[in-house]
Amino acid sequence: MKLFQKILCAGFCLLLAGGLFAGEVKNVMWVIGDGMGPELMGFFMQGVRYGNVPGYPEKISHLEKLTQEGQMGVYFNNTYDTVVTDSAASATQMATGAFTRPGVIGKDFNDAPVSTLLEIAKEKGKSIGVITDSYVTDATPAGFSAHASNRGEKREIARQQIDLGLDVISGGGLKYFTTGENKGLLNYAKKKGYQVARNKKELEQVQKGKLLGLFSEEAMPLSIEMQNYTHLPSLTEQVKKSIELLEKNKNGFVLMVEAGKIDWAAHANDAGSVWAEMKVLDEALAYIKKYADEHPGTLIYLNADHDTGLGAFTYQHLGKEQVQKKTAQGEVLYSGDMDYASFKQYELFEKQKRSLYYVQEELKRIPAEQLTAELVQEKLTEALGYPVDVSGFENLQDIPGVIRQFDLSRGLVWATPSHSSSMLLSVAYGPEADEFTGVYHNTDMLPRMLKALGWDKK
Repeated sequence: MKLFQKILCAGFCLLLAGGLFAGEVKNVMWVIGDGMGPELMGFFMQGVRYGNVPGYPEKISHLEKLTQEGQMGVYFNNTYDTVVTDSAASATQMATGAFTRPGVIGKDFNDAPVSTLLEIAKEKGKSIGVITDSYVTDATPAGFSAHASNRGEKREIARQQIDLGLDVISGGGLKYFTTGENKGLLNYAKKKGYQVARNKKELEQVQKGKLLGLFSEEAMPLSIEMQNYTHLPSLTEQVKKSIELLEKNKNGFVLMVEAGKIDWAAHANDAGSVWAEMKVLDEALAYIKKYADEHPGTLIYLNADHDTGLGAFTYQHLGKEQVQKKTAQGEVLYSGDMDYASFKQYELFEKQKRSLYYVQEELKRIPAEQLTAELVQEKLTEALGYPVDVSGFENLQDIPGVIRQFDLSRGLVWATPSHSSSMLLSVAYGPEADEFTGVYHNTDMLPRMLKALGWDKK
């Protein structure tokens, strides 16, 4: 064979091989940190790197490892006609590729149902599932698995999830499957092949078939308080069991995993709770990445539905009295009166035992005449796990204001207790990960995912 013919043949073979590699994804694990804006990702990764926190001897989080080794993208999440989104609209736009409006589940902005990634994957013969550490009829899992004009139609969403035939439904939300018009839904689900698990022990016992894990009446507890609920499975334990069941399908699976309570902690402007929720996500990512590394053909896609809180450390000028107190405690200040915040705060996050949201609600119920500095200090100290001094705080009757003053004393500020329009970061890891680079919109995620799976050709 002449040299030219050999080169031509080799080139054709390379092109053919390239075509064969397209769509090589067998399994998809779409991991969503609800409310996990870029500042919260940085807050966690930086804390692991430079804060003296346990569990990370290499000083690197699994989130950072995934980010370092994967492909990053930046995206917008606005709805059809609003700058800021909610979880329902965001999940719907991610799962369907169609613009919609806030509060809508699985429908476009004209209220027309649109097929979701999980519905498409089921038609293609893959196993499908949704996992959350909040509750399964909440906005994010619902947006991938149901169609409703309002995210509040939770019992309708529960029925649709069963009728869709998801192979795994796992999280909280038992009441939406057992009350009102859904009193007989669990029996119906069992007839359709579901095994119902209500706690960690029952989850471990499920060895095959479809899983309906409903581990709490409504949402599962905030992670910072999970030590009081040892009968409940962690997010990682839910992921392990779900993969064990889903991978039995030779055609592979598509699984949506939500770390849903990052959002709730950030809504409460509770940095310690955010830290705990990010650690839960990080633990799940460790297992998910290990599985992907051991199972070629597994694509991990990590992103957020929106940002919540816009929280960060900040520097502040201190008054003379504050300077004296801080220096007496051994804190390092700069330029005489500038507090740039200390990495010791991350060590203190590890001590926190209760959500500040619950502390605030408890304090709000106490009559004003009983709301002394000593009592506020006692409740905060009890929740945070270390001594708190509120003697210099103003207006103790304004409980949210007290929390803001406490946050400022440790260098923390929050822009809002709500969602923001901040651009977001995504990380893709595994085959076809480069489909998710660049700047895009969350309605572009489904087309890119279909291309990665080799399903974009009609």
